[in-house]
Amino acid sequence: MDRASIFRVISFTLAGGDIFQTIPGTYRLYKKQWKARSISPICFLYAMVRYLTIISLVSNGVGFFGKTFTDKTCKPFYMLPNVTAMLAGMAVQGIIYIRTCAISGRDVWVTRLLGLLLLLNLPVQVFGIVYHRDPSVINGNCKGKVLVPGEPDWNIVYYLAHMVFDWVACCTATFWLVWASRSHNTFNIPKFMQRVLRQGLLYTVAVSFANLWVVLEFTAVITTGVGATLPLAVVLISAQHLVLGTQRPHSDHPSSSEALSAARDRSRSFGLNSARTPGFPAFAHGSSRNLTDIELQSSGIYVLNETYAHTSPPGTPRSAVKFDAQRHPYYDATPQHKTV
Repeated sequence: MDRASIFRVISFTLAGGDIFQTIPGTYRLYKKQWKARSISPICFLYAMVRYLTIISLVSNGVGFFGKTFTDKTCKPFYMLPNVTAMLAGMAVQGIIYIRTCAISGRDVWVTRLLGLLLLLNLPVQVFGIVYHRDPSVINGNCKGKVLVPGEPDWNIVYYLAHMVFDWVACCTATFWLVWASRSHNTFNIPKFMQRVLRQGLLYTVAVSFANLWVVLEFTAVITTGVGATLPLAVVLISAQHLVLGTQRPHSDHPSSSEALSAARDRSRSFGLNSARTPGFPAFAHGSSRNLTDIELQSSGIYVLNETYAHTSPPGTPRSAVKFDAQRHPYYDATPQHKTV
């Protein structure tokens, strides 16, 4: 067995193991959607990533290890692994976009600029997957390759575009999380924000490392035999844990209804600084920060509210204190019914 075959077997093993490992979390996610009689954008994109990746990996294995393909039978089949992998990657980027916008409190500039980058990325990725890719049959196996002499494998364009978007989104989300945690010139990041930050960084580093490895392979900088199945498996594993990481129930937290009641009782005590930097989250630099609730928004995004020490001038009527929950910096882009 050559190195290319070994790397594919490793990729299939890693992806298959994680698919079975995440069945309970996936079931809980689907169960919540069923009870709500609606499908959130995150759940829809998660399902796309999960099942399109499975189709891509299986079809890639059939084409690579197959021994009976001919030019006629390969032609309608050879693009299936590539197209399904591309659609799964786009779905992951959709998850990252929703997550980053939620972390920024749906900031107008983040929503528009990151959305524009996402839209510009789509045709670039399609170009990298389909341009000059033709069926290639060698010893009975079937795969898509760039057969034009002197041309590189345009897959590198797809992987580079994927990395650019991931890093822009990661840096944006990290900036907002760090900015939102500042208090009296110090940083106090709650556990939930630490988990969001850690998961985002792990996803970006892991996926970028796998994509960069394949780019270097396609450009003949290194020769290890790794194929496109490795980054696909890494993307699947990272994306599944990115979504399911905030879905797991925690017994030490109150139920959703208890949290909702507590938040309503305490919502009158929220205070905001009147001096606010335009484009940044509006929140007070109070000394008390306690995660209290998750509220369901119409978009399917859950908003994490925090209580802050009241910093309005003495004598300010409570009715004059405004709290814009939809622009609050603490957001969890994955629907859930447990307080985290």
